[in-house]
Amino acid sequence: MKFRGRFEYSIDPKGRVNIPAPFRERLQDSGQESFFITNFSDCLYAFASEDWNRIEEKLSHVPSTDRRKNAFIRFFLGGAVEAIPDKQGRILIPPSLRAYAQLEKDVVFVGLPNRFEIWSLARWQEEMGRFERDEEADPESAKDILSDLGI
Repeated sequence: MKFRGRFEYSIDPKGRVNIPAPFRERLQDSGQESFFITNFSDCLYAFASEDWNRIEEKLSHVPSTDRRKNAFIRFFLGGAVEAIPDKQGRILIPPSLRAYAQLEKDVVFVGLPNRFEIWSLARWQEEMGRFERDEEADPESAKDILSDLGI
C-alpha cells in the first residue's frame, strides 16, 4: 500500500487527529478499515493492516535467544495499537505514543511507499533541517541518491 503527500493537522487535547483523506481513501479502496501505529525513529509509523500482519509474521520467526532483536521487537510491537478512524475520519492516539513522538498540537503526516509517518511539527522541522544542513544533501548528492536507487 502506497501513501503519498505531506499534510499538517492539529491533534486535540483528547489525542484525536484526522487522518488525511487521501490516506483514508487508500485504506478504504483496499478494503482495510484499520491500520496499526507504533513508535519508531522519533515519530509514529502507520502500516495498513495487511502490511502489519506481514511484519508480525516475519518478526514471529526471530529466535527468542537473540536478545538484541527481541529488545527491538518488544519496543516495536509492544508499542503498536490498531487504529480505526471514526465517522469524522479521526483516530485516537494513545498517551504513550503521543509522549514518545512528542505529539502535542501540530502534527505532520508524511506518505511513504509502504507506510505513513506521524511527526510532531517541531520534530519534523528538526528532521528536515538536519537534511538541509547535511553537506551530503546538496542537489548533486540528491541526484546521486536517486541514481543509486535506479530512478
